[in-house]
Amino acid sequence: MKRNHIISIGIIAIIITAVAFVELSKPDNGAVASDDKNTGITIGKIAPDFELETLEGKKVKLSDYRGKKVILNFWASWCPPCREEMPEFQRIYSENKDKLVVVGVNLQESRENAEAFIEKLGITFPILLDPNAQVKDMYNVFTQPVTYFIDSNGKIVDKKFGPLTNEEINEKIAKMNIKSTVSTSFESEEIKTLPDGIKYIIHPSKFLSGGPPKDGIPSIDDPKFIPANQADWLSDDELGLGVVHKNEARFYPFRILVYHEIVNDFIQDDPILVTYCPLCFTGIAFIREINNEPVEFGVSGKLYNSELVMYDRKTDSYWPQTLGKSVLGPSTGKTIKKIPTDTVKWGDWNKVHPDTKVLSKDTGFLRSYDGSNPYGRKGDFTDINLQFPLENEDSRLEAYEIVYGIEVNGQFKAYKKSDLDQKLKIEDTIGEEKVIIEFDKDLKSAKAYRKSGEQIVADTLFWFAWAAFHPDTELYKS
Repeated sequence: MKRNHIISIGIIAIIITAVAFVELSKPDNGAVASDDKNTGITIGKIAPDFELETLEGKKVKLSDYRGKKVILNFWASWCPPCREEMPEFQRIYSENKDKLVVVGVNLQESRENAEAFIEKLGITFPILLDPNAQVKDMYNVFTQPVTYFIDSNGKIVDKKFGPLTNEEINEKIAKMNIKSTVSTSFESEEIKTLPDGIKYIIHPSKFLSGGPPKDGIPSIDDPKFIPANQADWLSDDELGLGVVHKNEARFYPFRILVYHEIVNDFIQDDPILVTYCPLCFTGIAFIREINNEPVEFGVSGKLYNSELVMYDRKTDSYWPQTLGKSVLGPSTGKTIKKIPTDTVKWGDWNKVHPDTKVLSKDTGFLRSYDGSNPYGRKGDFTDINLQFPLENEDSRLEAYEIVYGIEVNGQFKAYKKSDLDQKLKIEDTIGEEKVIIEFDKDLKSAKAYRKSGEQIVADTLFWFAWAAFHPDTELYKS
C-alpha cells in the first residue's frame, strides 16, 4: 500500500513537472507557441498571425495586411480611453489608407454592441471580433486599451499597454515613417456632448454671426473654367488662389471668391474644396471627402476667430476653415486633407502655368466681379482691417502681417513673408524635424518641404488668424 502511495506521488510529480515544462516552453507573452524564434509580441519580433471575423462576417488574417503598416488596437466599448483614442486612429487611417491600416480588435463583446459603438464614432477602419479571447491571450492583453504598431513586413516597432495621448500616437507612427497631418492644437481637445446629444469640440456659443445667414454667401457648386487667353478681364496684379493637382493647374481669382468663399470642384476626378476667407486672407484647398465619400460644403454664415466657418451638406456640421476639422455636429472630430496652394498674382501664375484654367465669371449668380472688394479698397484684398473677437491674440507681430503657417507632427511655426522675400530659402527645424522653406521667385510665394523632399502645406494668412488658432505657435526669428 505504501509502495503504491509512493508510486502515485511519483506519477503526480512527473505530471506536475511535465506541466511546468510545457508552461515554461510557452512564449512568455501568452502567444501560441511557434517554431519561428523570430515571432513574438516583443518589439523587433514578427507579430503572431491570427484569424478573426469582421463585423460583416468575413474571416480576416493579420497577415492579409502584409505590405501595409498596421496599428493593431485592442478595445472595448465600455472603456473610456478606448473611446478617446479611436477618433485619432480614424483620422490617421483616413489620411494614410494607401500605406497604413488600423485594425481594431473588440474584446469579447457582442456584435451588436461593437456595431453600435463604431457607428456612433463614425469608425470605418476594419473591426474584428474576438469573442473567445483567442487573440487577447495571444497578445497578452491584460488591460484596455492595448496598441501594437507593426511595420509593412509584420515586425512590431512599438506598443503601448494603456491609453495613448495624441503626442504619443504621433511619436509612435513616426517610427513607422507615417507623417501626422494634425492641423491644430484643437486636435487634442475632448469631444463633448450637449444636453440634446449634439457633439462638439468648440461650444456653439463661440460661433458668431458674420451678418449673412446660412448660404447667404452662396458657394459655387458647378464651377466653369476658361483658358488663360480668355481671362483678359484679369490684370497681372490681381490676387487669387493657384492650385496644381495631378499636374492640372487652376486659378481662382479673389474677385470671384470674395463673393462666394467656397468652390466645390473636381480636378482629375478628385473632389476638391477651394476656400477663401476675406477677413483672414486665407486661401486653402482640401480633398472634400468624409468617410471616402465626396461631400459638398457651404458657407454657414458664422465666424470663429474672425474666420470663415464652413458646413458640410451631408451632416450639417461646422468646420472652421484653417482647422479643416469638424468641431460641432455629427461629424465632430473628422478632418479633411489639405493640399498645397499658392496665393499669387495672376500675371506671375500665368507665366509659370500658361496652360492654367481660370474660374469663369459665369457662376450662375448675379455679381459684377469687377474687381471691387466689399470689405476694402478696389482691387486690394490685403487691406480689409475688419476683425471679430479672437480666442487668442499675439503681439509678437502686427495683426495684419502676412505669414506662412506650417505644421509638422503637431508642431506649429510661422514665417514672415517679408523674411522669405529677402532670404529666398530658410533651412529650419520644426519640433525635431528639419524643413526647408523656399520662396519661389517666379510665383512670389513660399513652398515648404521635409528633408525627404515631401511637400508640406504652407498656409498664407494674416498673423492674427494663425496665432488665434495656434496659441502655442513658434515664430521664426531672422
